[in-house]
Amino acid sequence: MKDVAIAIRVGSPNSSMALVKRTFDSILQNMGNCEWKIFISLGEHIKPEVEALVKEYGVKYSSNFEIFQKAEVSWANFINKAIEVSYEYRYFIKSHDDIQLLTSDFYRKVTQKLNEISKPVGWVSFTDVGWEKGDFSPAVRPGYHIDYLFEKAWERRKLFQFHFFPEHWTSAGFLTDLIFKFRNKIAQIKKKPYPAYPKPIRKIAEYSIDLPKAPVICHAPFNHFVLIERRILEKIGKCEDWNTPNALFVDEDWGLRAMQLNLPNIWIPDICYFHYRGEIKGGGTRSNGTIVLENKRVEKLFFDKWGFQTTPSPQEISMIQNKYKDTLIPWSSYRKSYEWDYVI
Repeated sequence: MKDVAIAIRVGSPNSSMALVKRTFDSILQNMGNCEWKIFISLGEHIKPEVEALVKEYGVKYSSNFEIFQKAEVSWANFINKAIEVSYEYRYFIKSHDDIQLLTSDFYRKVTQKLNEISKPVGWVSFTDVGWEKGDFSPAVRPGYHIDYLFEKAWERRKLFQFHFFPEHWTSAGFLTDLIFKFRNKIAQIKKKPYPAYPKPIRKIAEYSIDLPKAPVICHAPFNHFVLIERRILEKIGKCEDWNTPNALFVDEDWGLRAMQLNLPNIWIPDICYFHYRGEIKGGGTRSNGTIVLENKRVEKLFFDKWGFQTTPSPQEISMIQNKYKDTLIPWSSYRKSYEWDYVI
C-alpha cells in the first residue's frame, strides 16, 4: 500500500497562480521520503494561467501530481471522487490550494506521533501559524467549548492558544476597524469577497502563545490541511453532499461522525502550515459570496441531520450532553478551549 493521497480542488476563479505554486512546491519540499500523490480537481472557470501551471506540474512530476477531474461540481462530489481514485493509499489528506506546508519530513514526523498513540483516532489537524502575520488562526473548530459559547472568546480572539493574548489583538485600531466593517457590509450586500483586513500594528511576537506540548483531542478540524487514516475514513463514511461549491459545514459534520464512533479527532501542535488569507484579488475570504448565499440552507440541512445548530443554544447543549452521552460529541462542552486533553 502506498503512503499519502492529497486531494486538492483548484476550482475558484480567484485561485491565485502564486499561491497554487506555493502550495505545490511546499508539499514537494516537505512531504518527505514516502509514496505520495496530489489528486487534483480543476474547475472550469479558473484562470488559464492557473490551469496551465497545474498541468505543467502533472507533466513535470507525473508520479506526484494527477488531474483526475475537470468539472464544475460540489465540493463533496470532488472529495468523494478523490477518495475513490486514491484507494491504494494508507492516509488521505484534504487540502486547500492556498496553504504552505512548513514542517520538513512531514510524513515521518506525523506517523511517528500517531504510532505513539495507543488508540485509533479520527481526523488529524495541524497548526496554522497565521498568527505570526497578525491573523486569528485557530488550528481547529471551536466546538462547544465553554469560553466559545458563553464568554464570546471567538469575537475577543482569545480561544485556544491565544487565551493569554490581549482583547481583540487582531484589530488594527478603532477607526480602521470601523471603516473595514463598513466596506465589509457593502461587500456582503454585493455578494463579493471581503476586503483584506489591515494587519495590526502590535508585535505579535511579544504575546504569550500557549500551544499544547503534545497531541491533544479536539472537537473537529478546519478544512485547510487535515489528515485521516483510510481505514478510519471507511468507518466514518464519505462526505455529506449538501451541493455547495465549498466545504460549508463539512468539517463539522465529518468531525461529529468521528466522535459519534468514539474516535477522537486530534491536533498535533508541532506540525505546521500557513493558510494564506487576504492575498487574492480583493482580499479576504474568497468563498464569502457563496457562504452568504448558502449558509441558511446548509445550516438547515445540518440541523435536520443532527437535531442542533452548528453553534448550539444552551438548551441544545443539554440535549447533546444527554443524547450523545456515550460518545465523544459532548466532550468540548465540559471544558474551556485551552484546557488541553492530551492523547499521549
